[in-house]
Amino acid sequence: MSYFNIGSLTIPSVWLAVLLSLFMTSLLYRFASGRKLEDWYWNSFFLYFLVWKLSYILFHFKMAIEMPLSIVYFNGSTKGHFLALISLSVYLIYIAGKKYQTVYRDAFKVFPLFFISFESTKFALETNLAAATASLLLLIGYAPFLKKKNESFSIQAFTFLFLFELLIISFLQPILSLEILTFGWLAFIVYILSIRDRRNLSCKLTT
Repeated sequence: MSYFNIGSLTIPSVWLAVLLSLFMTSLLYRFASGRKLEDWYWNSFFLYFLVWKLSYILFHFKMAIEMPLSIVYFNGSTKGHFLALISLSVYLIYIAGKKYQTVYRDAFKVFPLFFISFESTKFALETNLAAATASLLLLIGYAPFLKKKNESFSIQAFTFLFLFELLIISFLQPILSLEILTFGWLAFIVYILSIRDRRNLSCKLTT
């Protein structure tokens, strides 16, 4: 993993790619679809980050009490990561939809956009130009789907994009790596949201 120094901060390339991809995804989605992402998008990231960071207290309670500053420097590691994913899943499936109906419609298009943006940015930061170029071409190929007026983005296109990006990653790391498992988890959550979107559309058509 590469690291970058920004002032006095040392940031892993993965987290720099996450931050750049979050903004890139928001801008690209607004440009391509003409719609601004609602607060559920940013809330999801902040929720994940807070749970992952503060889960350190849960898993290292004694150390956190004895040395409170350790909370600033450490995080919940892999266990905290999965706890954050569970929290994020609950938020998206059971909470976000009640306030932001667009989460059902937009998540299915936003997830591949973020996923491919993240991978192309991360590969570029790690100077893996071949993988970065392959992901960038996939991102460019995905753009026309965002402009479609049909809200029900096809499951075939979603599956193709996801599997194709996984194929690129699988050349560089094990198929059961934490990164691939994470995106597989998120893809499953997005698929659940898409099912609710189709149910909502069916209800509107029958009433």
